[in-house]
Amino acid sequence: MSGQAVVWAGSGTAWPSVGWGEPVADLLVRMGWQVDVVPWGDPAAEHQGRLDVLHVFSGGLEPVGSGTAAMADRLDAVRAGIGAAEGGRACVLGICLGAQMIAAVSGGVLPEPVPGGGEVGTATLHGLDLPDLHVPDLHVATAHVQQVPEAYLRTPGVQLTWTGNVTRVQGFTLGARVAGVQFHPELDAAEAARAGQAFTDLVGVPSADLAEGELDPARSLGAVLATAGAHRLAASLAA
Repeated sequence: MSGQAVVWAGSGTAWPSVGWGEPVADLLVRMGWQVDVVPWGDPAAEHQGRLDVLHVFSGGLEPVGSGTAAMADRLDAVRAGIGAAEGGRACVLGICLGAQMIAAVSGGVLPEPVPGGGEVGTATLHGLDLPDLHVPDLHVATAHVQQVPEAYLRTPGVQLTWTGNVTRVQGFTLGARVAGVQFHPELDAAEAARAGQAFTDLVGVPSADLAEGELDPARSLGAVLATAGAHRLAASLAA
């Protein structure tokens, strides 16, 4: 699975000197994708709604409802990406904040607080048995205090893909070419530890219990990309 991707980086840093968009961009490159990275605050009009690419909206620290110009621009980019995906000419993946932006744009719902104040650390998630998708159980990194609300599942075309003990809506699809995940499939064990510590220091969220199992970001991101229809996009471009 490969092709061209645009990574729309979220606000703030995952850990000192590393932005939220960098780990997913680096992993996509290792997986064979050609990647353009759009920094937070850059409207990047040339990439908004760009066709024949995978649009990835990364995690970040600025709340969806902040009302800033940067957030408004990024929500416009999400909206344009979804429009291209609905036309069958692009794919969209939202990670953490990115998933919350997809829900806000397509379902009109804002994130809600995570029970207990947040979830940070690692978790084992249950993949649902879906007829058209292979959604495996995954052991992944988590770092969030807000989550996509269950109310979003009532939006036409939305399907739950992954769920967890703390955060119920850990993953969803919107049609065949848009997906969102509340977790961080792109982080390996060392990156998850750095991001988790930085997030805990910043917001004071108690660390989640460590679940058994190894973090395998290539496997996890590959599974997530499949739910976003990235394999279909790659196949259509190769034909």
